[in-house]
Amino acid sequence: MASIKVKGTISRVFYEGKGLEVVEAYETKSGETINKRYTVWLKQPGLFDVGQVVAVEGLYSSEIDNWTNKEGESKQSIKVSINNPQVTPADPIAMIKSIFEPTHSEPMPF
Repeated sequence: MASIKVKGTISRVFYEGKGLEVVEAYETKSGETINKRYTVWLKQPGLFDVGQVVAVEGLYSSEIDNWTNKEGESKQSIKVSINNPQVTPADPIAMIKSIFEPTHSEPMPF
């Protein structure tokens, strides 16, 4: 199996925290923004939140997905999965700072 590395934003957490959808956005030469979606399968539930930017490295797999759009037309797309991943915050310093940020704006009582 081939390996893959992506950096993107978590757009969905599912399957009791064992599944993530990561969206990697990039700009084409013409200036169009393209979003690539990856399904990341974890062995154990992770502590990940929607909107978190992560770097993911793991084993690449894909399959053809047949579906019907709103107009009733048959469509196909390729589902890309990342298995046995290593998921790390893309900016670990920002993550650590967010842990220690105050959660309220009230003045301290002393």
